[in-house]
Amino acid sequence: MRKTFLGMAAVAVVAGGLRLGLAPAISSGSQQPIAPPAVERPAPLPPLAAGGKVVFLELGGEGCKPCEAMKPVMQAVREKFPDRVEVTFHDVRKIPAVAGQYGVRLIPTQVFLRADGTEFFRHEGYLPEDQVLAVLAKMGVE
Repeated sequence: MRKTFLGMAAVAVVAGGLRLGLAPAISSGSQQPIAPPAVERPAPLPPLAAGGKVVFLELGGEGCKPCEAMKPVMQAVREKFPDRVEVTFHDVRKIPAVAGQYGVRLIPTQVFLRADGTEFFRHEGYLPEDQVLAVLAKMGVE
């Protein structure tokens, strides 16, 4: 009984390794590296139409607690600077191309763009309103 169990366990481990690509390559004389499959990248998103405004870009996800905590901060900025700052939220879980375009490593991520579309500042994690206002002040928005 013990021999049968150990034999079955060995077969399961080998089969699991084959499924994960961990088995040694079978050689037919010449070994060539196997190239990973080509990854199709989405087309870049069109630039944000800020109309001369700076952009406060919030990259997060619905249900993420720090992302949800950013909602009142975004609303406060919208109300304080309606003609100077374009506040935009993207759910990177629903639209992963946005995460790729902006190099998101974790959420929430805030990206501040100058009116010409170039990045001015980036932050990962929750960013309190006073710190958002400080970044905007450095961008000339007061």
